[in-house]
Amino acid sequence: MAERNAPAERRLLHWVVTGPIGAGKSLAVSELAALGARVVDADAEGRALLREPGMPASVAAALGAGVVRAGEVDRAAVAALVFADPQALARLDALVHPRLAARIAARLREHEAAAGEPGLAVVEAAVYFLLPPFGPVDLVVAIDAPLELRVSRLAASGRLDAAAARVRADAQRHLLDAFSRADVVLRNEGGPGDLRRAVRELVAARAPLLRSPEAPPQEGT
Repeated sequence: MAERNAPAERRLLHWVVTGPIGAGKSLAVSELAALGARVVDADAEGRALLREPGMPASVAAALGAGVVRAGEVDRAAVAALVFADPQALARLDALVHPRLAARIAARLREHEAAAGEPGLAVVEAAVYFLLPPFGPVDLVVAIDAPLELRVSRLAASGRLDAAAARVRADAQRHLLDAFSRADVVLRNEGGPGDLRRAVRELVAARAPLLRSPEAPPQEGT
């Protein structure tokens, strides 16, 4: 799935880390960051995008006035609507995804400009396979785990209750085949240390210029 024809002048490898909610994308990316990778968080870029001038009005036009409060997009209201209504989700994606891809491309250019030596830039994006191209990608890594394990992790984290976690997971079912087409799929069915070790092994094989992957993995989640 990676776009192999990278410009010769690039200093940074570009990786994407994707996968379903609760699988462990953020944990994997945190380990890559600890090894020296520069990170682009698509969720953070999406939140910033919704605050751009004109976006609340555009979102209201696509989804209805009820998703805007005091001139700002109510992300909880948006989530409640689109995860229950595939047509609403499609309208939101059509509005947001091209703009999100442009923001990701801009962040990658900034990282490239700031890079003084070869290294790695990582885009964390659950929706990678739905986005327009944002530039060369050298490796797509999917983090995956069984549905019930993902739901239990989300509930245990306090981010969502079990019912809400299942709704979010079900809304990503159409992406499961796409995740399986990633260049590398890491199954995250053990503890945090297991995934961190798997990430370090991947770095040793595919991006050895980063910090030594033989260093012990960070503790915690």
